[in-house]
Amino acid sequence: MALISAGHGKWFARFRRDEEVVGEEEFEYLPVVAWRGDEGYAMCVDSEGGQLFTACDGEGFSGIADAEEVTLAEMTPEEIRVRNKRERGRLERLR
Repeated sequence: MALISAGHGKWFARFRRDEEVVGEEEFEYLPVVAWRGDEGYAMCVDSEGGQLFTACDGEGFSGIADAEEVTLAEMTPEEIRVRNKRERGRLERLR
């Protein structure tokens, strides 16, 4: 099994949290540390045992996310409003 290193902090595996654990955040994100061979499966490290596993085989796997999605998921509503206001201002200046 050949592995290709994944860029640090670029890609994340998204896992739906157990309904009993869900508070405000519905998903948990684990960094993708490598891609497996020709298949291109995302590989993550199990935080409990430290073992490499195929993300799609993990419980609650719901896809691959980029760093922007993870950043937005971790932001408070106020931080998102400030970010959106700043982005609107930037777009206005480009017109």
